[in-house]
Amino acid sequence: MATKIILCSDNHGYIDPINQILNDNQFADYYIHCGDLCFDPVLAKPFLVVSGNNDYYYELDRQRILEIENNRILVFHGTGYTYSLNLLVDKAKDNNCNVVFFGHTHSFFNETYKGIRLINPGSCWRNRDGSNPCYALITIDNDSIDVQRVDLENI
Repeated sequence: MATKIILCSDNHGYIDPINQILNDNQFADYYIHCGDLCFDPVLAKPFLVVSGNNDYYYELDRQRILEIENNRILVFHGTGYTYSLNLLVDKAKDNNCNVVFFGHTHSFFNETYKGIRLINPGSCWRNRDGSNPCYALITIDNDSIDVQRVDLENI
C-alpha cells in the first residue's frame, strides 16, 4: 500500500498556508515541514517540523531521519547546503539516506542527483522565482517516489 506524504517549508510565520494544506489533505500518512515555520509548532500539528534558520524561539530538531517503505529520508532545512547539489548528496550519504527533503531556497526542486533523490517543496508563503506558493504531495510505493507540486491559491 502506498504512503502519502505532505511536504512543505518556509511559511515564515504565516499560518494560513498551513491551515489550507491541512484542510485540503486530511488523510496523509505523514505531514513534514522543512523549517522556517516561525511560530509555535503545536499550532502546526500534525506536522513533524525541523528547525530552519529563522526558527529562533522554539526548540526543534535540526534534522530528522525517517524510514518510509524502502527509503531512508533525511529531513532538514538546508541552510549552508542548498547552494551545492554535491553538498546535499554528501550529507545524505553521511547519514546513509537515499532521499533528502529540504527547504530554504523558496524554490520547488525534484531531481535525482548521483543516486540521491532531492526534493524541495518550495515555499508555502513566497517562492523566489515568482511562482505561486506551493508544497509537495509525495507518494511512495516501495522503490517508486512520485512527487507532485501543488500550488496554493489565495495565499
